[in-house]
Amino acid sequence: MQLPDIKRAFNQNERGNTMVSVQCRLFKFLAIIFFSLIFCWLILLAGCATTDKKEAEPVFSVAGTDLVKQVLVEGNTSVPIQPDGEFTTQDSAVIAYVKLKNLSGEHRISWEWIEPSGNRYYKTKDYPLRTSKDSYVEETATWHKLSIKGDPAEKHIGRWKVNVFLDNQLVAARSFMLKPDLMDISHDVDGKIPLATTDNPDAVAVVIGNCNYQNPDIPQVKYALNDAKVIRKYLIRTLGFREGNILFETDITKARFEALFGIQGNYHGMLFDYVKPGKSDVFVYYSGHGAPDPETSKAYFIPVDCDPEKIGLNGYPLDLFFKNLSKVEARRLTVVLDSCFSGGTDSGQWILKGASPALLKVKQPVIHQSNTVVLTSSESNQISSWLERQKHGLFTYFFLRALSGAADKDRNKEITFQEIYDFVSDRTEGVPYWAKRLHGGRTQTPTIQGSGSSNVFVTLPH
Repeated sequence: MQLPDIKRAFNQNERGNTMVSVQCRLFKFLAIIFFSLIFCWLILLAGCATTDKKEAEPVFSVAGTDLVKQVLVEGNTSVPIQPDGEFTTQDSAVIAYVKLKNLSGEHRISWEWIEPSGNRYYKTKDYPLRTSKDSYVEETATWHKLSIKGDPAEKHIGRWKVNVFLDNQLVAARSFMLKPDLMDISHDVDGKIPLATTDNPDAVAVVIGNCNYQNPDIPQVKYALNDAKVIRKYLIRTLGFREGNILFETDITKARFEALFGIQGNYHGMLFDYVKPGKSDVFVYYSGHGAPDPETSKAYFIPVDCDPEKIGLNGYPLDLFFKNLSKVEARRLTVVLDSCFSGGTDSGQWILKGASPALLKVKQPVIHQSNTVVLTSSESNQISSWLERQKHGLFTYFFLRALSGAADKDRNKEITFQEIYDFVSDRTEGVPYWAKRLHGGRTQTPTIQGSGSSNVFVTLPH
């Protein structure tokens, strides 16, 4: 081979080797890039998976706190019963029920009870909350009970507070009102009657308790007689009435109503004859049934011999009662009626047959005399309730409490009619509150009429 041919062959071979070398380097370069991309993708995927895992990891929290009277435990679950913001001294306990979400790891929880004066009543120890390793509980609950009835806590009446601490940090706070129950204060009505500061020798009263009705369709007014008896005691001991000036009547008929208060066109009944014109204070109390006449919607007292089918004929009209009283020349006139005129009764029975008393708009007379105050147990379309444990009408019970001093909010030893009304009609402590609480949500709202509400009715001993 000639030299030029050898050189040409050599050059061709060198170019071939060079091309192979370039291809190898290119392949290596592409391989490096490919595996680098794979590696980055794996890192990114792992990072995303870690992020997703962190986002999905449950967060432990206190979901809520309820104040309840009971906790019902069924297997591994618990159900709070009767959540409330008000409790009485007859409730066995107040339970602070705490709901937890996503419980994991180890924690500590405790409760602190603060009584109404602001002082700590009780602080629990730290209770452990924990789960098994690497697990969590999606939802659970724990609670602490403050015993009331029979424990020192029942003596601390007022607004309480409970604080919940998690790992020594305050995480929840709730307040509740602890009130006295009626059975805790019943003794002050019949047993603790204030003594009169002055004698009122010219005062005259009519006290009526209609309890037992002759018609079997008219239910008994269970505590009317007891109401009337205790009212008489207060008139003598607290208001200075003389016993001989009190016309005490039980289970009276229509004829007796007429004898006491007069008839249409003749107001000269027994009450009129007892009064010294311009000198006598007059007090009239009635506990018993009332009802409207379905034909006229006028309100009537129900005498014990009344036929409920003929109320317009043998009931005693409320407007006639007030008309004739206005003719009595009293220095001051007070009327207290523990009776509803809707035709309903505490037991749920209706006096009127074949009618819908709940739909009747009962017409009650309006009183404007400056020397007169009329207190009634309920509005015309409502039912007046009893108080079983105390054996009184609910309204009469609170009226007697008012006279015994509970209505004297300014502590000046003088109780006005307005103070009495404010006490008995109080929506958080008086008749409206307890009618709802004791009688399944029943509405009972006392009323006051007359222009003498600012007059003093009772003067308490100093």
